[in-house]
Amino acid sequence: MPSNDPPPIFGLHPNADLTFRLKESLEMITVLVDTQPKEAAGGGGLSREDQVKEKIEKELLPKLPADFILLDVIERLKVLRGPKGLVDAVTGKYDTVPLNIFLR
Repeated sequence: MPSNDPPPIFGLHPNADLTFRLKESLEMITVLVDTQPKEAAGGGGLSREDQVKEKIEKELLPKLPADFILLDVIERLKVLRGPKGLVDAVTGKYDTVPLNIFLR
């Protein structure tokens, strides 16, 4: 027997499980943050929120990919190929390949 019952058993959409787990994890993170020891320092330092913000800026922002240029993406999609068997019989192009449609 599974430890968790799937949402369809209760007549719910499968996304209900995703929403439940998201709320549950956010509540857990909130509790962890709220129970962290707080410094009783008197003044001039950064607040905890500012420290987290600074840490994110230093560690995560450099890891983000560069912004994409829409015109470059469109040009790359025009020449993107797909599997050999999925060429459109009428046009001879790869426009109808599901991956190419998704990327557009």
